Amino acid sequence: MRPLVDLVLVVALLGLAIHAARTDPRRWRTGVLLLGAIWAALSAVGVGVLVLPWAASVVLGLLFVGNGLRLVRPEGRGPTNVVALVLGLAMLAATVAAIGLVGSGTSGTAGTSGPAVVGAVVLLLPGYPALAFAGYALYCLTYRRHSVRPDPAAVVVLGSGLVGGTVPQLLAHRLDAAADAWRAERDRGHDPLLVPSGGQGDDEPMAEGVAMTAYLVAHGIPPQSVATEDRATTTEENLLLSREILRSRGLWAAGHLRVVTSNYHVGRAALLTRRLGIDADVTGGPTAWYFLPSAFLREFLAALTLHPRTNLAGLGLWAAFTAYLAYAVLPG
Repeated sequence: MRPLVDLVLVVALLGLAIHAARTDPRRWRTGVLLLGAIWAALSAVGVGVLVLPWAASVVLGLLFVGNGLRLVRPEGRGPTNVVALVLGLAMLAATVAAIGLVGSGTSGTAGTSGPAVVGAVVLLLPGYPALAFAGYALYCLTYRRHSVRPDPAAVVVLGSGLVGGTVPQLLAHRLDAAADAWRAERDRGHDPLLVPSGGQGDDEPMAEGVAMTAYLVAHGIPPQSVATEDRATTTEENLLLSREILRSRGLWAAGHLRVVTSNYHVGRAALLTRRLGIDADVTGGPTAWYFLPSAFLREFLAALTLHPRTNLAGLGLWAAFTAYLAYAVLPG
């Protein structure tokens, strides 16, 4: 009977995920629903209920460790740089200890012992952030598969910082992707405005938007097709200030936008466009493989701050589930 219930749950969650993706793909809930379907499918084939949070905790812990090492090596052992490394090691240690306790508490006994319960609870402690990360990754993968709409009113390129006053490879990939999107629209007989967006950092000799405009013009984009945004210092400001430029030119009501960024940044940028009420399709340029894991991890942590109430509620439910598990299986 239990496998049948799990299979019904799989079908229901998949149906809800497909509906959510088609209604508005810029929702994290799509990934959460897909994760629930995967969890139910694993349960249907006899995989233990703790396996998925265990695997997710290991993956997230390894990403934290990798990110910590990447920061500590070039920048030193400052508190900010070490925190990711310590957090990752703590998650891995808790997961390994929990698995050992679960194994020692269940092997050779006719029931669930105290060590097994402690192990299950310890295992579930990093479970919420790990499962939230898995849900975010599934949402990002799903969003990247949706088809972009033709004929945008404008193509907005998000800045990412200059190096020595010049456009680095990461930003160049974004600009190249935006230029390709602009040329594809021009070949279709459409001429959208191209908006490179980025302000001036403390260590930059000019605004990113100015350097981005120079790069685009040098690579064949007509200057009259470019409108520079040179004040933004965050992704949210990129979007809001670009919207101001479009409004000043009478283009805000002309249709949806195409927002171009790096592939690791697509998911959070799409969440932001939805929260700000901006009708946009977000696409990404390529990123070097060695930079991708740590960059995606930082995007996940930043995305958590976009939904503080939802995540606090989810954490509360997860803590209640953990407490219930301990209460339900403790002997006596």
